[in-house]
Amino acid sequence: MGVVGYRAEAGGRTEAVYVDVQERIMRQTLEAMWFEGILDSVVSGSEWRTEGLTSSGDSVAYTCEAERKFSFGRVKVKKGSIQREGVPCTDLDLFLEEIVLNALKGANVTAFIQELLETMAKDSQCRAILPLNIPSEDRHYDALESHMTDGHLYHPSYKSRLGFSLKDNLAYGPEFNSEVSLVWVAVKKEFAQTAVSAGYSSEELVRQHLTAEDMQRFQQILQQQGRTDMGEVVHAHAASVDQLGSSAEVRESVGETILAKLHGAVREKGETVRSSGSEDGKDAKGIGSGTDESYVFIPVHPWQWEHQLESVYARQLMDGDIVYLGPSSSPYRAQQSIRSLSNRVNLEAPYIKLALSITNTSSTRILAQHTTQNAPLISDWLDELVREDELLQRAQFGILKEIMGLSFRYEQLPATQYGRAYGTLGAIWRENVTVHLKEGETAWPLNALMLVQPDGVPFIQDAVERHGVEKWSEALVRTVTLPIIHLLYAHGIALESHAQNIILVLEDDLPKRIMIKDLHDGVRYVPDQLLHPERAPKLNPEPETHRKFNRYSFIYAGDVSEVRDYTYDAFFFICMTDIALALEKFGLSEEAFWQMCAGVIVHYQKQHPQYTERFAAFDLFAEDALIEEMTKRRLYGDGELYFRKASNPLKISKDALESKRTPELKGIVE
Repeated sequence: MGVVGYRAEAGGRTEAVYVDVQERIMRQTLEAMWFEGILDSVVSGSEWRTEGLTSSGDSVAYTCEAERKFSFGRVKVKKGSIQREGVPCTDLDLFLEEIVLNALKGANVTAFIQELLETMAKDSQCRAILPLNIPSEDRHYDALESHMTDGHLYHPSYKSRLGFSLKDNLAYGPEFNSEVSLVWVAVKKEFAQTAVSAGYSSEELVRQHLTAEDMQRFQQILQQQGRTDMGEVVHAHAASVDQLGSSAEVRESVGETILAKLHGAVREKGETVRSSGSEDGKDAKGIGSGTDESYVFIPVHPWQWEHQLESVYARQLMDGDIVYLGPSSSPYRAQQSIRSLSNRVNLEAPYIKLALSITNTSSTRILAQHTTQNAPLISDWLDELVREDELLQRAQFGILKEIMGLSFRYEQLPATQYGRAYGTLGAIWRENVTVHLKEGETAWPLNALMLVQPDGVPFIQDAVERHGVEKWSEALVRTVTLPIIHLLYAHGIALESHAQNIILVLEDDLPKRIMIKDLHDGVRYVPDQLLHPERAPKLNPEPETHRKFNRYSFIYAGDVSEVRDYTYDAFFFICMTDIALALEKFGLSEEAFWQMCAGVIVHYQKQHPQYTERFAAFDLFAEDALIEEMTKRRLYGDGELYFRKASNPLKISKDALESKRTPELKGIVE
């Protein structure tokens, strides 16, 4: 099959998987561009038509069967229905040339096309090796993270992973379930910043991922930094390279760093540390304090070391301000975000989220310094809020706390290095799902609800059929919606609650409660509109340059409508719409689903009249709520913010309930 393996055996026949992938990308491109008003459309019954331009400038018609859904007016194209001039078409290159390259104007049109072609290559590689269904032994949370292979169901470039080669994708893509080795560097404390959640220490958290042998080997490497015996330095680094793997490219890459250090760059023994480099000396205590200098250990994704850090931080590596320690012993599993890893040996160890300078879907996956330092502050604040809230306790709502953040101090770099280095060296420790589960509970990533396995069977089919679609859906809607709207209405807090960030906890295959993750930059609020503004954490401010990297990444909102729209967009437009469309397959109409959602909100509002003013401020039934236009971002860049209004299924459903005098969803209990 080779490294790429675009062809796979399926059902006893050889199938060209890339044809299906090309057709999916074409469908999602049309769906997103029609919804966002990028492409014109002529609709006649179920037939939708748009015009492109051939290479000679002639008009060319693309048609398909499509419908505008009840859910926000999203457009869904029927699989296998796209035609070019009346002939079935699955040629992605021709489609992109005529519909995008020749017909659209935008600063990033060429880059957008590249993202789609990279998505085609990487998803085809993935589809070629997928098992027909998820094995029973993999139906636990950590393994399920690797099986969430569909990617974003709205965004056309759902698996672009710009920066990864196909060899990288095979080694580090979660679908391939490869064992990933975590690389470690030691950073002098004055160049590192550490933040730790209350009740934890950095040493304790790091040691959950390092064996005694790892610690001993890392200590030896640090001790050898001060020695002049070059042979010993080469030997120590060569041993680390051997553990990283037999890849000639990696060995050569690390070897060049060693040679640079040998050519006059190893520091003499006895230098002293200039300053602590941490706002809390205890929390940032250097692991490896037996050495002559004090360092902070920071884990690094192996791709990040090879493709970024070694060259970006060449000066610091040669000066000894950063020391390459090599890989630790424990193998890791990549989660669906790619850069978050779970330990395969210590199954309760915190997950580690790493900086990774690839672009996937909408963003470059760096870790900004201020977000790593805010992570424990935000987690401790939200955790205390949840513990003291009666409704959230009854709902058994939880968060996966981010208990430690580590980062290089980029402000200490020269201006010529700052831009390349920003966000490239840092990590966040996140609590493990396992430590929060009770006996009899299982956990799924919420986007498992949308997963259709290669054999055509939806992942949730057994659970839904066991309880019946109505009972199961009512339990689901109540379970996921109630905590989200309570945080918004009662506390003035919105979370980036798309399905990848929500963990659904089930008992007896029935939805029971949820947990939320990815909080360090996935929270939004207006400070003086919080229920308890005086208790909000004092966050590390974002540098002025940060908005240049991602204008959509901020926590403090200027108006309550921005907070409302954050929930409206991530949770209702993306997450709940995808769930509604998935449940259609089991006979539950979109209208019935959204009436369940509206019923939960209406019932909540009747039970909590004390928040009446906030119901108006954070109006989920409004007609002016805004949806982020993700495809426009990719086409036109982040020079301005792109949002649009859409028909609100919550309002329509609420009006329908009132017109029918239908009581809210039966059986809702808080």
